Amino acid sequence: MGVGQELIVVDNTFKDTVIIDDFLPENEFKGLQELIVMNPDFPFFFQKEVNNWGDTCEDTYWNWYQTHTIMNDDRIYSDNYDLFLDLFIVRFRQLNIYRALSRIKINMYPYSHVIREHASHKDMPWKHKGAVFSLNTCDGFTRLDDGTKVPSVENRMMFFDPSREHNSSTTTNASARYNINFNFL
Repeated sequence: MGVGQELIVVDNTFKDTVIIDDFLPENEFKGLQELIVMNPDFPFFFQKEVNNWGDTCEDTYWNWYQTHTIMNDDRIYSDNYDLFLDLFIVRFRQLNIYRALSRIKINMYPYSHVIREHASHKDMPWKHKGAVFSLNTCDGFTRLDDGTKVPSVENRMMFFDPSREHNSSTTTNASARYNINFNFL
């Protein structure tokens, strides 16, 4: 499925999980990767738990991550907000799936010696749409409520229903797993 094709949406949620590889043109993707993954000065903020449905880093050494919130609940937190509108929201509109943005958050899950899965969670308690965009390829993944594991492959966009349970993981073959989480109506 490419940009310009319509996703199937039922009751304001996706009927199925949709994966689009090579979501951004190569030059735009590489620029985004340089800004976030390759940039030692990109600001990430430590979170002592991946979600509030499971253990904290005090309980398990690997259950933490770092985030950079671009925007949340109509409040802009990052100087990079306009870049994300230009790169992603325009394409969401082209796919006819976007009405209102709720949150954009960049996640950085650390390396661990074995793959660790975080507790299942729902992004928000109401019906909405979501997407996960992978900034690097690694053996980390997102597990959906039906057990499907969607691997982290750079420049891959996964559209799904984040009001259904899902979980993230660490990685064993990269220094970190980087992705961008979108929630929208």
